[in-house]
Amino acid sequence: MLNIKVFVFNGLSENTFVLYNAKGQCVIVDAGNSNKTEDEMIFKFIDDNHLTPLMLLSTHLHIDHVLGNYSLNKRYGISLAAYPVDKEYIMGVWRYAGVFGIDVDENNYIFPEIELSENEVIKVGEDYIKVLYTPGHALGHVCFYDEADGFVLTGDTLFYRSVGRYDFPGGSYKELENSVRNCLYKLPDNTVCYPGHGRSTTIGDEKVYNHVIPLR
Repeated sequence: MLNIKVFVFNGLSENTFVLYNAKGQCVIVDAGNSNKTEDEMIFKFIDDNHLTPLMLLSTHLHIDHVLGNYSLNKRYGISLAAYPVDKEYIMGVWRYAGVFGIDVDENNYIFPEIELSENEVIKVGEDYIKVLYTPGHALGHVCFYDEADGFVLTGDTLFYRSVGRYDFPGGSYKELENSVRNCLYKLPDNTVCYPGHGRSTTIGDEKVYNHVIPLR
């Protein structure tokens, strides 16, 4: 069983997740910690709970979702895993950080060392997370689905009563619509969705109440 710890980090109120099991193995998803105070918050949780980080996972590589990768990599020696076509965002994020009011050191970034693939299964000890390819908000956007525990991390693809923006470079409403309708909406209705921003929801609720991309 994977437990979930949620942190809300940086000026864009991004959700960072630590997924951990009873044996103390964990992965960090979308590390958005952006300063020393936020670094210490996530370090303290990991260390106080005697967790062993296995890797960093990214739903996508937009700036608010990657700010903490460097500090976590340096502290725990863990590699970043992401969908390969999203690599092009890494160099650019530091150039437009100021647009979002984020002050970062342009040298404090790491490139993905592990390439994720569609439908790949990631092992966290005896637990499993499936990679769902969901482009539309970003070229290489993925979601992470834990079927056994009934939850999915939807990044910036699906939010509570909304969806992610598709007007950024690499975005596409058509692809986003397809990702939501033909991938996420195919999951069981009681699947809990933890998005990259905002509150959690369920697949069933979004199929009924999400008027941006309703179930047809």
